Parts: sequence; structure tokens; C-alpha cells
Amino acid sequence: MRILYCIPMLYNSGGMERVLTQKVNWLIAHTKHAITILTTEPTPNGVKEAYFHLDKRIQVVALNIDFNADYTKALPAKWYGHMRRMRMYKRALKDYIQTHQIDLCISLCGKEIAFLNSLPCRTIAEMHFAKDQRKQLLTANHGGWFWSFLGDIRTWQLVRAVKPLEQLVVLTKEDKIEWEKAGLTNVTCIPNPCSIEHQKLSISSQKSKTILAVGRLHEQKGFDLLLRAWQGIEAHYPEWSLRIVGEGEKRNELETQIAQLGLKHVCLAGQTNNIAAEYSSASIFVLSSRYEGLPLALIEAMWCGLPCVAFDCLQGPAELLTDNRGWLVPSGNIQALTKQLEYAITHPKETKVRAQQAQTYAHTTFNEAAIMPKWVQLIEKK
Repeated sequence: MRILYCIPMLYNSGGMERVLTQKVNWLIAHTKHAITILTTEPTPNGVKEAYFHLDKRIQVVALNIDFNADYTKALPAKWYGHMRRMRMYKRALKDYIQTHQIDLCISLCGKEIAFLNSLPCRTIAEMHFAKDQRKQLLTANHGGWFWSFLGDIRTWQLVRAVKPLEQLVVLTKEDKIEWEKAGLTNVTCIPNPCSIEHQKLSISSQKSKTILAVGRLHEQKGFDLLLRAWQGIEAHYPEWSLRIVGEGEKRNELETQIAQLGLKHVCLAGQTNNIAAEYSSASIFVLSSRYEGLPLALIEAMWCGLPCVAFDCLQGPAELLTDNRGWLVPSGNIQALTKQLEYAITHPKETKVRAQQAQTYAHTTFNEAAIMPKWVQLIEKK
């Protein structure tokens, strides 16, 4: 079978890129399918085409359409440029599928999701965010009734686009229920495997007095909320430090916020090629996201035996940290986050027990052997 994956880019160090490369590497090693990855965004000069290791048998096709080219233009020009590039993309994707006799196109819900159902092959979409992600993104960046209303329209457009597909794959049982409430009968839940399963790990000793957060420096990840919560921790526990691993467009804003709050023990560490070492060097993991799909960093932290504190945001953290596998606090509640982190610092015995339970759960639930056969069954479905 010839399989084509569609993703905007591979050069980012984000969760989608990491999970996609992990899955296709597994598929090319364990099945006889031919796999191609098609990207739409140009790779910056001097940057590797794929940030994560990609098996040499997997072909990458770069269309270099560049949907961000008109981002700073006035709205009419921006809209016109976007529509022109959408027509260009649709034509190029259809031509590639027909020319190379692609049997199955799997979209990671990029721009092609708008016309995926019209492609001349089997079509599957895998959603790495919650059903209302488009609305969540708009309201997180803008707020107000207009953006909430626009978010509802964008969600409706997404529902309409994925409803006729052969299959929509989501990451959590909670999200599957939300899609089914919207009238979909083609929804399957397959979580992502832990991406550091095969890396050499040393389990956290929980003695470093470092609290770790991991993610793109983006509004979604709520690091601005975390810094406000950290004020109380730093004031009472000055021997502890906060380390945020990741890069993104919010770096300057976060650096300004750190200075304004007078925080002395916060490090914006940037990207890393050895995320497992970050987990093993920390004592507590914190997730401050405004919304998620199924937070990969949280799964990785649990895998490495780190005790975890997370906002109870939609979706994912509640499914991961229930049954005493960690601590959930009300989404966006900064004071509650401060108190829970203080509790984790001052109750090491309970913290260790929860971390051990979380690790056992992660190793049982999110290993490749448990997850990837589900993808094979879906791909090879007659």
C-alpha cells in the first residue's frame, strides 16, 4: 500500500512532528507499506528538513507553498493570497496522488482538511488537538464574544470537513465523545505512543529542586500563567528553580514578564535534542496549558517517573492523572497551581508514590506495542 502523510512542516521540534516521525519509522520497519510525507511550508535556510530522525526509506516531498507568506498583509490581500494558495495546494495534492497512485492519504489536519474528502484515494484525519481547538486558539489570543462566535464557526467548518471522511482519529476518550455529540459516527480513539520509549533513561531521583515545564513558547501552553504562579514558589522556596524547555514566538514576552515579576530562578532553556535528560534531571513536572489534545510532554514526564501537576484543561490531563497518578488543579487557577506545587515540594513521600503509579500506567498504556497495531488495523482496513 502507498501511504501519503500531510503535515505543514517537519523542521519544528513540536509534538506533531515528533509523533509523526516515530509512527512512520515504526510502520516502515514493521510493515511493507511505502510511505511518503508531504509538507507545505518551506524549510528555513540552514535548518534540517526533519528535526527528528526519519528512516531513509521514507520519502519527503516539499511543496513550498508557504501559507504564511501573506500573514502581515491587509485582510483583503491576506484572504486573496490564502485562497490562491489553497487552490494551488489542492491541485498539487490531487496531481501527486494520481501520479503516484497513492492508496491512502492521512492528514494531520493542516490546510488540506478543508478538501480532504474530495481527494481520489482513501482519507483519514488524525486530530492532535481537542475538537474545539480552533475556538480555544482564537479566544486565548483575543477574547470577547466576536472571537468566541468566530471560533464556533471555525469549529462547525471543521466538523463539516471531517464528517464524511473514512475515519477521524482522536487522542482521548473524552474528545471522542465530543465529536460523537456533533453527529460523527466515524471517530476512533488511538492515543500517541511515548516518543522516548527507546531512549536511554535514568529515572528522576527527585533531589534536584528543579521544576520542569516543556512545550512551545505559545499562548496555548500557558507559561505566562505559570510564571505568575511561580512568584509564590520563588518567594517561599528560593532554593527551587523553574526550567522551561522549548522555543517559540512568545519568548520575548515571557522574558519581559520574568523581568517585570522580578523572578531570579527561571530559565527559558530553548530547544533540546535530549529531552529525556531534562526529565531525569528534574524533580517535579508542571503542565500549565490552556488547552491540549493529549499532552505528549506529560506522558513523557510520567514515563520517566516524574511527579506531575497540571491544569485540568481540555483535553487529556484528567485522563492521565486520575487515580492518584498526579495532581489536577482547576484550569487557569493560578493560586491553586501555586498551592499544589508547594504541596508537591513539601510532601516528598506522597509525591514519590504518585510518580511511581504514573510511571507504571504510562509504561503499560503508551508503549508502541500497545498502540501501533491499532494503526496497522486501521490502515489495512478493507
